[in-house]
Amino acid sequence: MLHEDDCASGVTGPPPSVVPSIQFYSIEVSPMADGRVYVGVRATICESDGELDDMELGSDRVDTLDEALALIRRAVALRN
Repeated sequence: MLHEDDCASGVTGPPPSVVPSIQFYSIEVSPMADGRVYVGVRATICESDGELDDMELGSDRVDTLDEALALIRRAVALRN
């Protein structure tokens, strides 16, 4: 959404991105009874009106910590 100042000054081009700004990631890692590991990745985002909201980026049950790190990398890379 263009600000009135931008329109008044004759600035042209595409409007600023409407993708919310990620403030931080929350990563949950928990051992499970069957020996596997639960991994959940969430992002806290700042909406255009300044409110913070929570968004799930992915979760899964994996066999190793290497797989857990790979899941975290994929989830974070999707938002960068």
